[in-house]
Amino acid sequence: MENTANHHLNNEDSKQEETSQLTLLLKEMKEGLDTITRKIRTLTAKVKEGQYPTSNGFSYLEAKNLLLLNYCQSLVYYLLRKVKGLSIEDHPVVQSIVEIRLFLEKIRPIDKKQQYQIQKLMQASENASRSDIQNKEPVASNKGEDASKYRPNPDMLVSKVDLTSQDGNDYYQPVKFAPTSMDLEKASKHERNASRREKEILKQAKQSDYIRTLMNVMEERPEEIRDFEGASKEVDRYIAKMDERARQEEELFTRVPLTKHERKREKYLKKSTRNGLQGLTESFYDEIKALPFEDKNREQVMGSSNGSSRNNRLKKRKRKH
Repeated sequence: MENTANHHLNNEDSKQEETSQLTLLLKEMKEGLDTITRKIRTLTAKVKEGQYPTSNGFSYLEAKNLLLLNYCQSLVYYLLRKVKGLSIEDHPVVQSIVEIRLFLEKIRPIDKKQQYQIQKLMQASENASRSDIQNKEPVASNKGEDASKYRPNPDMLVSKVDLTSQDGNDYYQPVKFAPTSMDLEKASKHERNASRREKEILKQAKQSDYIRTLMNVMEERPEEIRDFEGASKEVDRYIAKMDERARQEEELFTRVPLTKHERKREKYLKKSTRNGLQGLTESFYDEIKALPFEDKNREQVMGSSNGSSRNNRLKKRKRKH
């Protein structure tokens, strides 16, 4: 008995809560319907008078209005069943409300895209209505107008005497709107060399695979998986060069054929990428030269690399002789 009494009390509490919510919704709905009814009456009166032509309308807006009308009808029927205490479980009106709401959510991007076109059409219709109103107004007589007010006024002409400056200079002096000075000329030779060296280091760092992978790890970028190992920097430079060339061809709308030397180079690089060993045999200095070493260490590395290159040249000369 106690369980049934508690269940009955819970049902009554839930019904009271639903009743209070329903009364609030009905009140808001009634206020909205009253405002909509007033607006629709004024619009229908203007349409009947011919102020708003509806013969060549926008089909997208018509379809959207039909969706909104069906949505409102379904909501009214849903509330009617709730008021009468009928069950709405597995009722087709719920599915209809959900489908129409989904359609309205999906067409929001279309509303944003069509907003500019709708505004242009509204402005065109407003301009047409204004021109019609102006044409209907009676044209005022021009007898009372003074014809002398359209005569030329010499005072509005530019004086040639004022063009010369007060100092007596007869030549034209352009106005300096924002005078600037070159900071590079004031900088010393050591500062210019330092800035040039920083630019070179930055350029080399961008080309280094080690720095690129380190930046990708720090910024948590997705890892790039290549189809082959041992990719050469020469191949990367060639690909970047061809991409830049394709971009220029697209801008100029012209196709530039490859020369004989470029075709040979492309064939050679394709063979090297098939072998997959060219990138693995590159020198270690190409990878570490972009790192910010001190000047002394850098000079030592540069000297060692230059010395090795000189020794190789001497060996080649001896072989020739």
